[in-house]
Amino acid sequence: MPFKWHPEEPPPIIEEHSKAKLLVLRKCLRAYFDRLNVNPNREEFKLDLVDGFAGGGTFRDGDDIVSGSPLVMLEEVETARGRLNRKRNKPLRVDCKCYFVDVEQAHTDHLRRTLIERDHVVDSTEIVVLNEAFENVVDDISTSIRHRQPRAGRAIFLLDQTGFSRVELTLVARILSELPAAEVILTFAADVLTNHLAETPQIIKSVAPLQMTEAQIRDLIEQRDGSGGRALVQRTLRGHVRLMTGATFDTPFFIRPVQSRRALWFLHLSRHPTARDVMVRLHWETHNTFEHYGPGDFGMLGWDALRPNDIPLFNFEDLEAQQMQRQLLESMPKRLFGLASEEPISVEALRYAVANETAARFSDLDKTLLTLAGERKIEILNVDGKRRSRGLTRLRATDRIAFPDTLFLPGFSRLR
Repeated sequence: MPFKWHPEEPPPIIEEHSKAKLLVLRKCLRAYFDRLNVNPNREEFKLDLVDGFAGGGTFRDGDDIVSGSPLVMLEEVETARGRLNRKRNKPLRVDCKCYFVDVEQAHTDHLRRTLIERDHVVDSTEIVVLNEAFENVVDDISTSIRHRQPRAGRAIFLLDQTGFSRVELTLVARILSELPAAEVILTFAADVLTNHLAETPQIIKSVAPLQMTEAQIRDLIEQRDGSGGRALVQRTLRGHVRLMTGATFDTPFFIRPVQSRRALWFLHLSRHPTARDVMVRLHWETHNTFEHYGPGDFGMLGWDALRPNDIPLFNFEDLEAQQMQRQLLESMPKRLFGLASEEPISVEALRYAVANETAARFSDLDKTLLTLAGERKIEILNVDGKRRSRGLTRLRATDRIAFPDTLFLPGFSRLR
């Protein structure tokens, strides 16, 4: 059931899955501010935050009133101002504008009252509350962001929809196209969709926002009912979302509400490898909240199939980190052979190629490459093609990965 707010009533009781989503949102914003403001000489940082399904701003948790997503955003902006300026000689001006959108007037009325009670100025240059359907105002918001930030266009869109069809994937594609530096966090009820897949007019109509054809629905039903089961359906869905939105990188946080047992994706979509790496790092920091299935090298499913059978659980803890490093050392050579057997591949290009397949952070991938280079199984070249020293401790994105004259993969040989 979706949450309901009314300005004359107490806020709804928060559920565990909402706590998990808010935790990730808070950590995501904190990491974003810190990662993009490492330059101590920077004097201004602009960011626009958009909550497309903002709700009323607060929840009840026992006897306490806790922050919903709009307040989390505002709190993290304010704490970032203090944290980022703590050790700077030059003060950093953090210039953020927030757009809080909800189609229900009772929700926006409750949110306005909540913001005013906390001394925020509503509908100012910093906070805008809109009682509209998100799809009706997204173009105006994107235009406003481009005017405020003609060069960078940095923005984070939180689209915490109920279900899977309130946000058209074409809309997300438009955001990422018009604002290439934007990031989108999309809630997607993958289990609900998987459970209800059927070739009926109602389902075909309901999945229209996902741009799925009848043939694709038929294929998903066959996958679900076949040997691949739910995991294969969700693998296909994840690829479909990435393709239709134009996102280069997707990082799914998988949340299972206790009440319904129907799992949700908290799906981060972006076009930048740095954004992807920040999200994967958050998985390792919040391992007690999220579960993923698959090995740590290049078979990570990135979601939680309801009954994974023989698919191993990946908990993002120390044991998994050690196993992942061993698996990467075993799998990376063969993966590289498919990418660099003809000519060297850059470190950056490798990251793009494997980012959506692994739980590894870029630092984990670099560690694997450095180990293989130390064992003389690969060579690391600089951008000019000259071999870098074997005692490397750090890689550059422009470094190139090549095979030595004698290829080490069993069953292969190669002459230069």
